[in-house]
Amino acid sequence: MRTSACVLQTLLEADLHAAGWDGYLVSYPGQSPKQAALASLATSLVKKYIPGKTGTTPETDAAALEIFLESNAICKDYDLGSQTVTEVEAIVIGEVKLFLYNFFYPLPKEAGTDGEITAVPSYLDRDFILSLPEIEETVGVGPGASVGSASTDFYTKLANSPLTATSPALFSFYEQTIRSNPLWVACNTLRNHVWGTRVVSGSKLSFVPKTAKVSRTICTEPILNMFYQKGVQGALERRLREVVGIDFTNQPDENSELARIGSLNGRFGTIDLKSASDSLSMSLMREILPSRAFSVLNSFRSPRTTLPSGETIDLHMISSMGNAYTFPLQTILFTAIVYAVYSVYGIHPVHFRGRQHGESNFAVFGDDIIVLKGCYDLTVRMLEVFGFRVNIDKSFNQGPFRESCGSDFSSGLNVRGVYIKHLRDANDYYSAINRLNRWSARHGVLLLNLVGYLQSMVRFLPIPADEDDSAGIKVPLFCLTKRKINLDTGGIMYRYSSLRSRRISLPPRKQADKRFLRWFENADGLILALLAGSIRNGSISLRSTERCANIRKRWSSRWDFIPFARGESRDYSENWKVFTALNLGKI
Repeated sequence: MRTSACVLQTLLEADLHAAGWDGYLVSYPGQSPKQAALASLATSLVKKYIPGKTGTTPETDAAALEIFLESNAICKDYDLGSQTVTEVEAIVIGEVKLFLYNFFYPLPKEAGTDGEITAVPSYLDRDFILSLPEIEETVGVGPGASVGSASTDFYTKLANSPLTATSPALFSFYEQTIRSNPLWVACNTLRNHVWGTRVVSGSKLSFVPKTAKVSRTICTEPILNMFYQKGVQGALERRLREVVGIDFTNQPDENSELARIGSLNGRFGTIDLKSASDSLSMSLMREILPSRAFSVLNSFRSPRTTLPSGETIDLHMISSMGNAYTFPLQTILFTAIVYAVYSVYGIHPVHFRGRQHGESNFAVFGDDIIVLKGCYDLTVRMLEVFGFRVNIDKSFNQGPFRESCGSDFSSGLNVRGVYIKHLRDANDYYSAINRLNRWSARHGVLLLNLVGYLQSMVRFLPIPADEDDSAGIKVPLFCLTKRKINLDTGGIMYRYSSLRSRRISLPPRKQADKRFLRWFENADGLILALLAGSIRNGSISLRSTERCANIRKRWSSRWDFIPFARGESRDYSENWKVFTALNLGKI
């Protein structure tokens, strides 16, 4: 079932030429929405495509490592004090520091005479949001790999592995954290007797797929470092919701809506950064963060990382991809910069705080930043002052195009292309077919050759429009030649492909599974894993590159239901039915 990128691109170009596209990329900002959509699909289709089942290649890994080492070198040489700034830029720097101080040290609150809670304007007796009790509320290990653990599940990491950390102090922190929980203490006592503890130099750098040209670097953290990094992550996210209103569960939708608005009326500019997660230099953080906040973050970070070659290097960034608090920390810093710039212009920052999307006058989600058009240039300049590199190819403040959080808009129209990352099995083909059919309906362009080819590679498994993309091929109701209807509910029966994860029963029955988990039974650890939701139906789920699927049966009582999506035309639902049927050769 292997398909080459060349075949996919050739079939796509045939379809686009049939639609009247001559292959000429009209330069931005002179593109019409239709031209932007065609160009986007032409460049996106195989940009991230990795043939076969391999995740990365030596060439893509080498390119990613070069970028990582370059970012680390930039962090090493960065010095805020050496930056040449104007008086206005110096004021912005001061405002950033003030924002961050108030972020980590909330003002005490007291009840006012009218019963409302008001902040007391005092710098004394402030709470600190990264105190150990605050961090302990959200400690954990996450679903990824950890240094020293044979597997990625909760039980293996905390009950069946040597605890790894970059400092002996973290073992003391851990004992203090679990001391009030007898079950956890008993689990750790037995684990420690069998496996002990191990101080390691730092994280281990590895690669995961990103695009066809470059991989993405990720640093696997020691178990206890990650345990407390998760706690810091939770504390930072709680405070971010409280101070700014940014909630990571709905913020991407707000970024998308502001990008759409900006593409319509030019009110907002969108900013994207290069290697932002690897550009939070130690020097910058030491300079602008409150000293205690910097100390906590420094305590739980990995000071070094081991490269795939075995070489260990010092890290000059405070965190990287793989550290749980990287994303909220960069969101906080970029929000502080936006607040400071707005303060200089006398603009009050407004966030929608969970209300109707589009009510904010700024948005920050990681390194996806949206600001008012008039504040764009100063924001970009301040990002550069703080050592970040703006990706000018993906940042926009002029013309009708804006992009943020995976959404691309031209004059308010969603022109995002389709990215095919893998075609490993039928589920990947189904996903590609469904996403291409939606693009086809959105822009009124038939993809007969490309969709027809992808369909020919798999079993035709018709499913309703609201099912998962990878479960089968979504078709309108009139394309069903056979229907089995439940006379009581009116539901139509269909079969779908359900991906299943690799699971190992506990205790393991197979010798191979026992060797893989380095199994020994820690009864208290099993109870903890059960309470944490890591064990379900007597087994644990593991991350695996091997995928298996089952064909299952389900009923649908709303086969053609297509919810209206932001940025879609009013006739999208009918267009989807027609263009899907045409692409699949059903009419």
